[in-house]
Amino acid sequence: MKRKYLNKISKLAVVLAVISIASCREEGGLAPEYMPDMYRSPSIETYVDYGELRGKQGNDSIINSMSARQPVEGSIPRGFQPYGYENTPEGYEMAGQNLKNPIAYTDAVLAGGKELYGMFCVHCHGKTGQGDGSLVERDKFPPIPTKFSATLELSEGKMFHTITYGKGLMGSHASQLRQDERWKLVHYINVEFMGKVPEVDTSATAPVEVAEEFAAEVVEAAVEEIGH
Repeated sequence: MKRKYLNKISKLAVVLAVISIASCREEGGLAPEYMPDMYRSPSIETYVDYGELRGKQGNDSIINSMSARQPVEGSIPRGFQPYGYENTPEGYEMAGQNLKNPIAYTDAVLAGGKELYGMFCVHCHGKTGQGDGSLVERDKFPPIPTKFSATLELSEGKMFHTITYGKGLMGSHASQLRQDERWKLVHYINVEFMGKVPEVDTSATAPVEVAEEFAAEVVEAAVEEIGH
């Protein structure tokens, strides 16, 4: 008798549990989420004021809790050299007259320029720099008027200016390529397509050797200090 009573209680508990779980489902038959942030955390966007976003302007702990701050107006990042020529025909000509490639030419620089050309330029300018890239061949882009050759009069400064701001149908690549990468491209185009090969800078490894010697001296000094 007692066992039969316990069986009925157990069955009733199971039925109640099933009803409870089924009744907690949300619209569309979805089960409720308990502590969803533990497995589905919201992504954090850069420069977003989450106090304003969540409508909690009254909560001082959330207001202006940005994941990153905008730099002060007019500030310049460390190691960044501002480009002083405007995106005008006059700026283009001035860049052509005054700018020279500041990066010493080496085999490593040439290899870097070749890699960048394959990623950002070949689809329009083509493998040989004749403006016959895949986009042009498929009529996705009109023929490129500039064909790189030894007879083309195009200075380093004008090339850099064009990569920075764009020219004609070519858009700016300043957001994709750092200044040093743009200069590497200039080296590669000059050497590979225009036959202008500068002298290789054999002193380019000197700073690395000096740095290694300095690091070795620092380590040696630290070991001696620990020994004492």
